[in-house]
Amino acid sequence: MDTTTFIIIGAAVVLIVAVALVLSFGSDKVPMGNRTRLRKRFGDEYDHVLMTSGDTKSAERELSRRLDRRKEVRVRRPTDEEAARYRQAWIDVQQRFVDDPARSLRDSRQVLTDAAVALGYPEEPSGTDDDAFEHRLADLSADHGDEVAAVHRTVRTETNTTDTEHLREVLVAHRALLESLVGDMGLRPAKRGAGKREQTQEVAR
Repeated sequence: MDTTTFIIIGAAVVLIVAVALVLSFGSDKVPMGNRTRLRKRFGDEYDHVLMTSGDTKSAERELSRRLDRRKEVRVRRPTDEEAARYRQAWIDVQQRFVDDPARSLRDSRQVLTDAAVALGYPEEPSGTDDDAFEHRLADLSADHGDEVAAVHRTVRTETNTTDTEHLREVLVAHRALLESLVGDMGLRPAKRGAGKREQTQEVAR
């Protein structure tokens, strides 16, 4: 094999390696326009996913996956009757808070799940355990990123799952997410000296 042949083969190898490196680098690179779009779409949830993922590439891959999943469904606004039903369901949740905060929190997850599925978000996974609810929040974050991030903040600051004040903060975050889904719940802060029934309706003020 003469010198010219060696040179040609060597150049070809170098070119192949260079192309492979460029393609590899490009696959890790997120276009700035896409990054801006994801930040705008997910709001505060972008920062939450970035923090939990550990790097920008993983975070934006996860957010892009959520957008792809969102494109597969058609979400609608609630009817007046549905909005009234969820409002009453939320009042019931709040009334149970004083006597059983933990149950009230579980029920609030169920109300959010029922509303999300009824309005067109994916039905799976079913249930309201931590993993299923986190999946539900991921689906909702494509349209309600700031509210979902607020729910995540209450989880990050959790020190005692039986602490009533903490559970109240979680319930407040759940209510804000539900309002983002179905509209203003129309409740006002409890007045000083109000009866127990009225106060429990206003726990998540």
